[in-house]
Amino acid sequence: MTPFTVVGVAGSLRHDSYNRALLRAAAELAPDDVTFTIFDLDGVPLYDEDHDEYRGGDHMPDAVVALREAISAADAVVLACPEYNWGPSGVLKNAIDWASRPPAESPLRHKPVALIGCSGGPAGTGRAQLQTRQHLQSLKAYTLPEPDVQIGFAKDRFDDDLALVDDDVAQLLRDQLDALRRWAAALRNHG
Repeated sequence: MTPFTVVGVAGSLRHDSYNRALLRAAAELAPDDVTFTIFDLDGVPLYDEDHDEYRGGDHMPDAVVALREAISAADAVVLACPEYNWGPSGVLKNAIDWASRPPAESPLRHKPVALIGCSGGPAGTGRAQLQTRQHLQSLKAYTLPEPDVQIGFAKDRFDDDLALVDDDVAQLLRDQLDALRRWAAALRNHG
């Protein structure tokens, strides 16, 4: 198969985040011909138009430039969406906001994107993913329609070291990566 590059972004800064663990599991489960890198949002500051060069700001922060370059260079993006108060985390929304500028030149524009997430309760971040889809739609990103990776009861899916121990979730992640690759190829061939 043709080499395929994916950049993964976790919308949680917490070291022991289940969503970060799920993203790491996806990277580990990727086929050998898939390069799956994880971009850490720790250094990305809050969006500030005063620093948005596309809006007349003085200097785009280095971490934002790196985020935009990582998205641009990848064939596809996987966003791990924690759910806070029935919506996506501010960390994830902030990253999307930085990557959205300017809209016609956003690295997310026409980029294939898959959403994953897990939570302690039964909902599995479905509400956060729905809102994230809306944000991505406004940027003209191509969000993978299925399979959904919305994992509930996260503590039962990982061991104490946050390694994935659920074979069904592992297979779902493999299936989603395969679907993302096919989705990206179809979009590339269509455009």
